[in-house]
Amino acid sequence: MTEERAPERAEEAAEETKAGPAAEETEPEENLPEEEEPEEEITEEAPDNDEDIDAYIRALTRGPEEPAEAPAVLQKEKEPEREMFRVTSQIGEDDYKAFIWYSTLLRRKWVIPLFVLVPLATSFFLSFDGQGNFFSGNFILSLVIVFVAMTAIVVFRCVRWISKIRKNTPQRLLLTDTTIIFMTESAVNIREGNRAKVGYEHMMEVHETKKRFIMYFDNGKSMVFRKEDMPEDVQNEFRPFIRSKAHPKKLLARK
Repeated sequence: MTEERAPERAEEAAEETKAGPAAEETEPEENLPEEEEPEEEITEEAPDNDEDIDAYIRALTRGPEEPAEAPAVLQKEKEPEREMFRVTSQIGEDDYKAFIWYSTLLRRKWVIPLFVLVPLATSFFLSFDGQGNFFSGNFILSLVIVFVAMTAIVVFRCVRWISKIRKNTPQRLLLTDTTIIFMTESAVNIREGNRAKVGYEHMMEVHETKKRFIMYFDNGKSMVFRKEDMPEDVQNEFRPFIRSKAHPKKLLARK
């Protein structure tokens, strides 16, 4: 009986080996991870024009928390200028001479002290001999020579300036009505039909003498009028107004 069962067991083992792989293939794959679906690539259309390119660059460079650009605020249009003061003076040779002398000697506060200190220092230095002895005669003589030399230089410069005007534009030295209109943001100079307008942002200095108001501008120009041609009560209003329009920092920048 044992010999008859041996072939049967062999056949059963062969069947099991055949059924094993088949059974394994039919088992559900419950423990296997699910396959992830591939992500779709996001593509953007290439910008066509310069505006799109600029917007694209801004979008790339803007940080995650950076707010979007605020819309541009429209600037308010400036109000039209209005006339504040008007003065008409007869400007002639005397006014030009007074203006030139004042601009040369009194416009800068350090010029007069320089006229005193330079002759004194130079004369004191020249008053000693090689052995250190001081000679008062040399001091006085040197003081006179240096002072006369400096005065001659100033006089020569002023006279040369007047002569240059007389030679090139002699009509400027004739008494001529000159009207200056002081607007809210600019000044207008009217002379012999010629009209010149300059903004206060170019005005560096405002000077007042006993007889005149003088305004200096950064382009080398100036405006002058006689105080007698403006009533005193108007002068009291004009003085703080015109001084508030000056920009002395421009003068320091030029230096």
